[in-house]
Amino acid sequence: MKTRLISILMAGIVMAGYFSRYCLAESEKLSEHVTLYQGPVNGILIEQNDKYLAMYGAPSHQSSPDMVLFTHSRRDVAWAGIELVKQGAKAFVPDAERQHFTEGDKFWQNFTQRRYNDFEQQTTRILTQSIHVSEGVKGGDAISWQGLKIDVLDTPGYSRGAVSYLISVDQIKYAFVGDMIYGQGQLLDLYSLQDVVPEARIGGYHGWAGRMGQLIDSLRRIKTQNPDILIPARGPVIRQPSAAIDTLIARLQAVYRNYLSVSAGRWYFKDNYDILARLVLGDTLDVPWMDWAVQIEKAPPDWVVSIHNARLILSQTGRGFLIDCGGKNIIDELVTLRDQGRLKGLDGVFITHYHADHTDAVPALLTEFPAPVYAVKPLDDILRHPGSYRLPVISPNATPNLQSLEDGHSMPWREFTLTFYDFPGQTIYHSALLVERQAGGRMLFVGDSFTPSGMDDYCLQNRNLLHDGTGYPYCFEILRKMPADCLLNNQHVFEPFRFSAEQLDHMDKVLQERKKLMAELFPWDDPNYGIDERWIRLFPYGQCLRPGQHGMIEVCIFNHSAHAHSYKVQLHSPLGIYIKPDVITLDVPPRAEKRFSVPVLVCSDAADVNVITADVEFDDRQLRHWTEAMIETESGEK
Repeated sequence: MKTRLISILMAGIVMAGYFSRYCLAESEKLSEHVTLYQGPVNGILIEQNDKYLAMYGAPSHQSSPDMVLFTHSRRDVAWAGIELVKQGAKAFVPDAERQHFTEGDKFWQNFTQRRYNDFEQQTTRILTQSIHVSEGVKGGDAISWQGLKIDVLDTPGYSRGAVSYLISVDQIKYAFVGDMIYGQGQLLDLYSLQDVVPEARIGGYHGWAGRMGQLIDSLRRIKTQNPDILIPARGPVIRQPSAAIDTLIARLQAVYRNYLSVSAGRWYFKDNYDILARLVLGDTLDVPWMDWAVQIEKAPPDWVVSIHNARLILSQTGRGFLIDCGGKNIIDELVTLRDQGRLKGLDGVFITHYHADHTDAVPALLTEFPAPVYAVKPLDDILRHPGSYRLPVISPNATPNLQSLEDGHSMPWREFTLTFYDFPGQTIYHSALLVERQAGGRMLFVGDSFTPSGMDDYCLQNRNLLHDGTGYPYCFEILRKMPADCLLNNQHVFEPFRFSAEQLDHMDKVLQERKKLMAELFPWDDPNYGIDERWIRLFPYGQCLRPGQHGMIEVCIFNHSAHAHSYKVQLHSPLGIYIKPDVITLDVPPRAEKRFSVPVLVCSDAADVNVITADVEFDDRQLRHWTEAMIETESGEK
């Protein structure tokens, strides 16, 4: 009974929070019949004949609108209109994103398992509760309301199925464009654009800002409508639409040109990269492509055995040291080598990074070839507890028999010397292994971090940070320390290769230029906020608790800014999950991460899957339902 009362009280507090968020919003008359309520989301009320229509959302105490028009389904924007719908307003939503409004609970039920081996990497800012939708709309539709005509345009880009609304009121043509633009030519982030690029036969995981071409097309489509005022979902009203759109397109193209010039994907996709470039840059290709690695060996030396995307270091004694194991086919080939007498067993396994195609079969491998598993310390927790993280292509399988090593740790093995490095290239949790043979020959196994054409940073959700001393800038420092005759090995690339000192300097310079370009593109005080979706996260991302059981959730904030910030975080939990305190303040030093632990109680009436979301505020930023974590409830019999 006590836990039931607690959960009811918590639900009431959450509901009160919804009502209060717009109550403090400042109002501004844009014209006689159009009022803007500036808050975390730009609430708009249009009045005609004593009736009201809301765009995005609006204060519930001001009016009872007939309808609410949503441009996209993102939870961090759509929350603003949810209460109005619950009070009876009709919801008009993009037809292409309708299921995110009507089947939010189903999404989260499925996502407990679907988040593993996830190659799509679409945003998880999905509503945690479903709402009733009155009508789905698409480009070409026209909505009639109180004698006004509202035209619908398909404007995909920031989300897959976004729409915009055009309406003339008080002799002013307004365009409501969602998150496709921010201010005078900026965009909130690039990671939301990650997607498949079918024209270039590139999947979602490899599709760095894959919807950028669609976003540019959508911006141009809006421009041709000649609106007087753009009202985005967030940020300032745009009173010079044409100039703002032109500025944003130019900035997007500059960033994309910079990215393509040193992308590892060009090695994998070859001619398709010209197609990729044209989708964003047009037919005039002026990408300053970096020359491929100056030396490409035709094959690895005989002491390196390529087995799919694993590598076996084979000693003259017949003992082996394996680098990664993502599939049963790798184990099968090791068994064949053993049956042939070439392999007598494994002395160790090294894990370069957590991606499932490099770790998934490690437990099965160890039943056939018992051996210690080595990883550099930044990988320790994610390999032991993969379910605690929301990151690309993660395996559900914990890595057994794990031994963590310090960055730079060196040890002899047979006729080799092995040196282990933290190497946050392709992803933030990534390592490299230098193998030096006494009889001659050196090779640095870089996992997936480089190909002969450049850097493997094509998945924005991998958290490729751009600060000096982190991410690829840190990897360049490691590569510059390598002996001159050291070859690089990417386990998806058969041929070993080597970058010249000039190429390393060039890639470093490209990243420094990228930071400047992104500083202009994003409305943040540091561009890393625009490429790092997990700068604030709840940890663990997923956990299982029984009714009556206490747990913990950590609020983790990485302050990308060059100065300290004070972050206020509001946690929202569903009925049946009790969190206290639910409001915390974290003072975080510059370029550092800080954590705060919050107790959690699972009540008897908790659902099978419970989603906790978090608001975060700092400086003038108010970000609602910005990140989340899941708690699955389990019975005592499990």
